Amino acid sequence: MKTSQLVDHFFRTEYGKAVSHLTSKFGSVHLELAEDSVQEALIKAMQTWPYSQIPDNPTGWILRVARNKMIDQLRRDQKTTKQEVPDAAEEMKDDLSLDSINDDMVRMMFACCHPSLSQEYQIILTLKILGGLSIREISSSLLKKEETVAKAYTRAKKKFKQDEIKLLMPPAHEIEKRLEMVLKIIYLLFNEGYKSAEGETLIRKELCDDAIRLNKVLLESELCNTPTANSLMALMHFHASRFEARTDESGNIINLENQDRNQWNRDLIDQGLVYLEHASESDEINEYIIQAAISAVHCQSPTFEDTNWVEILRLYDLQLQITPSPIVRLNRIVPMEKVHGSHVAYTEIEELEETSFFDEYYLFYAIKSEILQNMGENQGAREALHRAIELTKNEREKDYLKGKLSSIIS
Repeated sequence: MKTSQLVDHFFRTEYGKAVSHLTSKFGSVHLELAEDSVQEALIKAMQTWPYSQIPDNPTGWILRVARNKMIDQLRRDQKTTKQEVPDAAEEMKDDLSLDSINDDMVRMMFACCHPSLSQEYQIILTLKILGGLSIREISSSLLKKEETVAKAYTRAKKKFKQDEIKLLMPPAHEIEKRLEMVLKIIYLLFNEGYKSAEGETLIRKELCDDAIRLNKVLLESELCNTPTANSLMALMHFHASRFEARTDESGNIINLENQDRNQWNRDLIDQGLVYLEHASESDEINEYIIQAAISAVHCQSPTFEDTNWVEILRLYDLQLQITPSPIVRLNRIVPMEKVHGSHVAYTEIEELEETSFFDEYYLFYAIKSEILQNMGENQGAREALHRAIELTKNEREKDYLKGKLSSIIS
């Protein structure tokens, strides 16, 4: 791996750890300084590592350099403002154990999801600090303008500082509420990597790896090792197991029916099944465990033709009871068609179309086109697919849909 790639890798994986660790030691009022110090440390790594031996412990090197920069800045500020340098600057020890850093990460996750912050602020702070996403990446994920996200991030950090939010685990009765948002943000990060909203690439594995890493940190904390967290971990493992089969060597999309299942990662599937088993030890039902169960059916089907669509439809029916959302209804249409036929599925499509919820959602029109084509309504199928292509921002998906369009006989 080239040095520049290594530094980029460490920015992705270590940035959140370093910022969390330093903020934990110096206090939330110094969050912005912690960010700046870590960024400077990473820049120094990029400047020096190519000409010297890469440290045996790169994480420790980055943390020490960032800490020293932070202390220097605090001392300069002390001379001009007469403010005292936090005790941590004098007493901070090199506690760089994995347990210590992971504890800092967990505390930072919950701090970013403090109830005094709006949900928008919680999402943006967590994706930026712990996920290592850029403002551009966050804006793409949230379908917002970069300028809007940048301003929101600045305001979120300001409120984080003003409220002096402590990097402490919340009381036990608050953990469950905050954990729900933490897991939601982790899944949002994973989804952006699993299928990018825009750009030239369908899959961004590094984002999926980040999401799995953050969830693993949660599971290592006894307070956060819940059925819901295990369910999400299972779901992400099942999805990640199919990465290699989802695109060809040129990056073109291969749909589920035509994927080479020999390329599916059986180790990840087996790990997912273990997490799903842990999640199932409780009678608790959550949205992730149902999605994981659906994905497990796919992962355990030897061929597309052998897929148990009846079971998948049953699981979607259950999910619809728990989460009665238009998105769940749309996803349910695919197994509904497999079990009950295209005409029944199209009736559901018509009902959803009347709500106007999916007017700007490309996947709705892609599914509608598929059903119309199966009904022999080629003209309607082409019209729906044209609309799907128009709404699609990811170039790989656009190419895939164009290929489907060319195969429909006028």
